[in-house]
Amino acid sequence: MDPVCHTLVGAALSTAGLQRLTRRATATLMIAANAPDVDIVAAMVGRNLEWRRGLTHGVPALILWPFVLTAVMWLWDRLRRKPGQAPVSPRGLFVISGIGVLSHPFLDYLNSYGMRWLMPIRDRWYYGDSLFIIDPWLYLVLGLGLWFAARGRRAGQPDPSRPARVAVCLAAIYVGSMIGATVAARSLVASALGPDGSSFRIMATAVPINPLVKHVVVDAGDHYRIGSVRFGRRPTVAIDSIVPKGDRFEPARVRLAATREGRAFLHWARFPAALDVGPELVRIYDLRYTDGSAPGWAAYDVSFAPVTTSR
Repeated sequence: MDPVCHTLVGAALSTAGLQRLTRRATATLMIAANAPDVDIVAAMVGRNLEWRRGLTHGVPALILWPFVLTAVMWLWDRLRRKPGQAPVSPRGLFVISGIGVLSHPFLDYLNSYGMRWLMPIRDRWYYGDSLFIIDPWLYLVLGLGLWFAARGRRAGQPDPSRPARVAVCLAAIYVGSMIGATVAARSLVASALGPDGSSFRIMATAVPINPLVKHVVVDAGDHYRIGSVRFGRRPTVAIDSIVPKGDRFEPARVRLAATREGRAFLHWARFPAALDVGPELVRIYDLRYTDGSAPGWAAYDVSFAPVTTSR
């Protein structure tokens, strides 16, 4: 998920009641909910697909993060604490750091980009396919909960945290429903594909804004089937198009795999296909995010032009 969503989750969890565990709980939770994304530096040094959602998101890092954040926040409090002010609780900091850190990879896992839970032990991607990476409904629910909680606090209400607790519960119900819809959509697609449907690799993932629609990609061997699942009074499955992987996919893949950046792209790409974009240029792209018609972050151009040397 995006940093706004992670930050809202941390703030909402604190306001819902975790802030009672210690001072600086809200700041700690918001930082913890974003901490694994320090790997954003990968984009600055040209290693985005190699490093993102890997080492800092894997299980070993998730064990280490609460200790690091507890130490940092304890030291920060010690340096900034005013005379007579009670110190923070290291135990409280550790608990909320753990909760905040765990919320991050769980939400990241739930979109189609995926998560590498086992890094650095095993470099494998896992996909939840249940939430779009920018989800306005989570923004709305959590944002309103925080707004009403702040309003209640200013008005001196006896339980100003209640709106935040309600918001967290509604967000959890929404996320659970989206996970259930993804599982149901995969099953519906497999059934619609016939007896061999369960043997295909199927993605049924969230789309922007509309939680009742899933975008579908099916890996059917030498081609992909693209479609959608729509939920309503009666769920419907529609396969709208067939996309061949491309005659030059294999030679382009071999050329791409000869470079470090290319190997990283191929390892990350979940549904790669090849498109001829010129007599000597092939574009390998990932159907999760693009149709290959234009260059972009989810596509990689491979040149077949002969190498000329000057004398």
